[in-house]
Amino acid sequence: HVRSRRQRQMCIRDRLKTALVCVFSFSIAMHVFANNSFSEKEEAIINPLINALRSTNHPVSNKVAETLLSLKNTDSSYDLHLRNADLTYNQITLIAEAIKTVHENGGPSLQSFSMSYNSSVGDEGVLILVKNLPHTITEIGLVQSGIGDKGAEALIRWATHAKQLRWLCVEENIFSNNIKDRLRTFGQERSDLLVIF
Repeated sequence: HVRSRRQRQMCIRDRLKTALVCVFSFSIAMHVFANNSFSEKEEAIINPLINALRSTNHPVSNKVAETLLSLKNTDSSYDLHLRNADLTYNQITLIAEAIKTVHENGGPSLQSFSMSYNSSVGDEGVLILVKNLPHTITEIGLVQSGIGDKGAEALIRWATHAKQLRWLCVEENIFSNNIKDRLRTFGQERSDLLVIF
């Protein structure tokens, strides 16, 4: 009887250990699954922009795409600098629409944005950008981008509602004296915004 009692106690202990191991293993599995699911979700949100950048087949855009791939789940914002990327109008459109998609899907917020030294931006490129860029942006660089008065007017209208914008750099573009005065006045009206033209 003593032996059988000990055996029963050992059997109960073994069952308890097995149950605890199962519960512990299940908890770990669920934790890993949850993390993987979160990673895939985050990756899926940023993917349209990564794909748009890669589709340009340009070293600058490809490098930026690789940087975006390294974003961590905890990153709440990102920068997008595409200087000297030799972008065409169609590529600018694709990238701009991808930025909007990421924003609307609850992805990280775009902070610093630059398409400086892409001469194909022009007025039409600016019109596409202002339709798609989120108001989370703090800096915009469009230096030497073939922009004229029409594009500058569109930027001013967009920037009026972009309350987080702190830098607007649009030097070396094709502005009339009238638009330069408009940019100067706009910068003076917004004490928290530096406009460089």
